Amino acid sequence: MLNSIPAVAPYAPRRYQGLDQKTNTVSNQLTVREVQWNMTDLPSASSSESVPTTSWKPIIIVLTVLVVVVCAAAVGIPFLLLQHQQQVPQLLPQQQRRQQQPQRRPLPLRHLRRQPPRQRQLQQVTANLPAACSSYTTISDSTRSVSYSGSSGCDSSSFSSSGMWVRFTGSGGTTIPTYAPGTSVCGTSATGWYASALPSSGATVSGTLCYQWTSSTCQWSSSIQVANCNTYYVYFLYPSPVCNLRVCTV
Repeated sequence: MLNSIPAVAPYAPRRYQGLDQKTNTVSNQLTVREVQWNMTDLPSASSSESVPTTSWKPIIIVLTVLVVVVCAAAVGIPFLLLQHQQQVPQLLPQQQRRQQQPQRRPLPLRHLRRQPPRQRQLQQVTANLPAACSSYTTISDSTRSVSYSGSSGCDSSSFSSSGMWVRFTGSGGTTIPTYAPGTSVCGTSATGWYASALPSSGATVSGTLCYQWTSSTCQWSSSIQVANCNTYYVYFLYPSPVCNLRVCTV
């Protein structure tokens, strides 16, 4: 009994001691790993975001500018109103004088355009006119007017038998009427009138000269020529076929 006790006692503590050391080592390793894992999850000081800070300097500048503008407006507006009130009485007499002055009419455009010499214009107009406008016989007879009554006149000997260019002038009229004037006027019984279309400026046309008698507006007729000389007409007339026939004027 005494010999078995010393043999067992030295080994028993060693087994338990080794087991305790092994257990402590494993638990210590787990604890260190858990701490390492938890430390890796924490944010580092270098990676932490900086907290934004508010700068009051721009706000102070804007407020200062606004205060300056308001003060300038408060001082400047009354000054401008005072200046305007002083200028209004001076402007009123000037406006009244302008209203009293007559307005000038603008010049027509023809005064602004360059006008060619008048002599050149006359030469061009004359060159474009028929030859009859410069070679005719003038007749001024107030008894040929459509308002003149009478029945004794006759053109059987008034014009050349071969015809002649005639221009009518004077108070009796300057053109042959283009309508039937009636009978027993123009100082004749059967009245002569032009029954065709008149020519345009610078042109010459042939037409019909009718003589009105009783109910017929063209009892007798003859062929004549008419030339337009811009401001007047000339007629190439023949003697009347019978008496009493006469050309009227208006």
